[in-house]
Amino acid sequence: MFANSIAEKSVSLTNMLVFKSLRVVVLAALASFMVACGSVEQQQSAAESKALLETVQSSGVEGFAQLGPIYAGGLPSIEELNSFADKGVKTVIDFRRPQEGLEQEQAELAKLGVNYVNIPLGRELAPAEAQEKFAQAFAAAKGEKVLLHCRSGNRVGMVWSLYQINQGVDVELAIEQGRAMGMKSGFEKAVRASLTKE
Repeated sequence: MFANSIAEKSVSLTNMLVFKSLRVVVLAALASFMVACGSVEQQQSAAESKALLETVQSSGVEGFAQLGPIYAGGLPSIEELNSFADKGVKTVIDFRRPQEGLEQEQAELAKLGVNYVNIPLGRELAPAEAQEKFAQAFAAAKGEKVLLHCRSGNRVGMVWSLYQINQGVDVELAIEQGRAMGMKSGFEKAVRASLTKE
């Protein structure tokens, strides 16, 4: 009887250890599965973001390009501002200087309920503080549609190229996007030169 009792306890202890081992294995497998799912979702999300910001296409408004939720180009007319607002643009980022005449646009956008941000730039490469201001304004838009413009698209393309490069986008792709938005060769050379200085 005593031997039977020891045997029963031994079997019971063995079963308990097997159960605990199985539980550890199952939990580890479940954790691995969840991590794998998470990384797949992150990879898909990153791929979607990359695809969204790879191809510049026509925006449907003459002289303006579209890159995902971003519209970019030169100086929009009042009618074009209304058209962009109808398309769902919630923020306009203008790279013109005050002496280029901003008041009419500001007044129109205020009537339309569209947020207006001015980051004045001249003929020089955007300084670090202007690039930071753009990054903050763009982030504040939280993925909503944004219109970027200057007078010709040249400053827009330059700022966008710098922003994309700072985000880790391939240099050639970022410059190609900047060109499609209106960046001219002078700013392209300046963007490339700025990379060799770093």
